[in-house]
Amino acid sequence: MPDFPLGRLADALLDPREHLDFEVKNWLDLVNDNDAKANLAKAALALANHGGGLIILGMTETANGVEEAEDRPATLDGYAQDLINGIVHHYADPPFHCEVHVRPDPSGALFPIVVVPGGHRIPIRCKRAGPNGQTITNNAIYIRRPGPRSEVPQSAQDWNDLLGRCLTNRRDEMFDQIRALITGAVPAAAAPPQPARLDLWIEQSLARWQVLTGQLPADDPARCPHGYMCFAFEIDGTLRNLTGAAFSEALRSAEVNFSGWPPFWYPTRAGIAPYPVDGLVECWIGGDSDDGFGSHAAADSDFWRISPDGFAFLLRGYREDDLRGEAPGRAPVVPGTMLELTWPVSVTGEVLLYAESLARRLVEGPAMVTLAARYTGLAGRSLFSLGGRRALYDRRAARQEEITLRTSVDIEAINPNLNEIVHPFLMPLYALFDFFDLPPAVVADVLGELRRRQNR
Repeated sequence: MPDFPLGRLADALLDPREHLDFEVKNWLDLVNDNDAKANLAKAALALANHGGGLIILGMTETANGVEEAEDRPATLDGYAQDLINGIVHHYADPPFHCEVHVRPDPSGALFPIVVVPGGHRIPIRCKRAGPNGQTITNNAIYIRRPGPRSEVPQSAQDWNDLLGRCLTNRRDEMFDQIRALITGAVPAAAAPPQPARLDLWIEQSLARWQVLTGQLPADDPARCPHGYMCFAFEIDGTLRNLTGAAFSEALRSAEVNFSGWPPFWYPTRAGIAPYPVDGLVECWIGGDSDDGFGSHAAADSDFWRISPDGFAFLLRGYREDDLRGEAPGRAPVVPGTMLELTWPVSVTGEVLLYAESLARRLVEGPAMVTLAARYTGLAGRSLFSLGGRRALYDRRAARQEEITLRTSVDIEAINPNLNEIVHPFLMPLYALFDFFDLPPAVVADVLGELRRRQNR
């Protein structure tokens, strides 16, 4: 059944019977019912670990055999391939791609058939629990067992069969590679991957910021002419369906303030208060014309936007470019030439803690956060320590213009493991400065001081 010819999928509807590589499901509401989504995901994960198989939607087992289920929907639009793969990707680690085909039974009635692939080199794990912890369990591995049923392995033989399939798939892949080397075969170039949703969100947000700053004078500091840092994250979980007012309140209440100028600050004064646009909530402090002080410094010109779909973006200029004093042992700080040693640590820590706080308000149940950070305008900057609080014995300069960093983490791990997340995340940034090795003790001190400030 894992290799069932696509041209003969309709044959599966001639006399459908459930077995280890074939499962039937009712007309599941995969658009609005989160329990139905978890139900489908559990079946798909079990079949993937079994070696592949088929799921027919719209059928049920009766005393007379498998028959069409009641309440056939008016259309089959709710069983689109993209929708079903979105559900699978939401639960599966690593994710895999299913095909969805619509085929007629002998009476001519159409049914969606989900083709679940096998051939996986490692067991497929469920990466989150279903709604209210039901139906499907976080970190569980599901297989097909006699019944047939989709369950976790119950015996040593279950585990042996599962791991044996994975090892066989690895062996086959290795033999294919050796065979290609011997014969001189050159594999066809893979099609370029589609941009990730988070990458698209970042580019859209930067384009929006450029539209807004395009209204400012060419020399306005809010344009961040010497570079900027931006953070974007995606919350992956079962999002609550909040009204506009409730969503706005969730953003306001999620604010965490450790430094006095928190990321995603939710101001209330006219001129800088967040506003709705294109279904999002957006805030641009750099466009404020009501404060009476004229242009904002780059570091005071935050631009952020957050989507009800779980995406957030923040852009901020460098505080270093607004210093008017002197760095220890140096000439007055020239914009675009310095990066303070500890500031990236503190800002990253605050952004992660905000992401955790926001996820708890937007998501029902477990959630993952994928965080990306981009630093631009780095070439020609050197590390320094404001006030000489950290010893830097030689000049550490960057020659690369920008860098993008990325990590994914469970929200439950953010608060207790903040140091262990921030340190490896930022190491590539600091390494640009003549291989500077960010000391873990610096991260611990900076984040510890942040927490102490909040508790004062």
